[in-house]
Amino acid sequence: MVTLHLPAVEVWTVDAIKDLPPELRYELHDGSLLIMSPARFWHQEIERRICNLLRAANRIASQQVGVLNTVRDTRVPDVAVFNAEPEDWDVTWHLAAAIALVVEVWSPGSDGKDRDTQWYAERGIPGYWLAEPIEGDKKNALITMHELKADANTYVVTSQATLAELEERGLS
Repeated sequence: MVTLHLPAVEVWTVDAIKDLPPELRYELHDGSLLIMSPARFWHQEIERRICNLLRAANRIASQQVGVLNTVRDTRVPDVAVFNAEPEDWDVTWHLAAAIALVVEVWSPGSDGKDRDTQWYAERGIPGYWLAEPIEGDKKNALITMHELKADANTYVVTSQATLAELEERGLS
């Protein structure tokens, strides 16, 4: 069990959260702190498999990557793909310009956040995937792939596939 003692902070910033317990995940939404509990086993497995799939396709993918908009506004997608390997491996928060793709694995407690593509789109991240459970297939997920529209800060759905299908055929 993690005991969380929060300092008295009026507006949260990345500096204010750097000393909080690392067992939990944190995001900042316009200066408000969002604390995320550890994920369910299904979520963790799907996240790991997607990261492995992307790495097998020679993409620089990692789990729980901090994406920085401002010191008061951040997100932590479940998986992110970098445009190039980060020079500094000790950095927690990365500019959106360094990210090629973000992946959110759906959770019942964060449905609205997981389906909210707008934050990433407004920062110009080219790709967004959403992984959702498939009823009756507890070891699989439906992946909906989105690409950023060239003329707007919105995504369009480009394709869907199950994680098992993607693992079988690989990514191009």
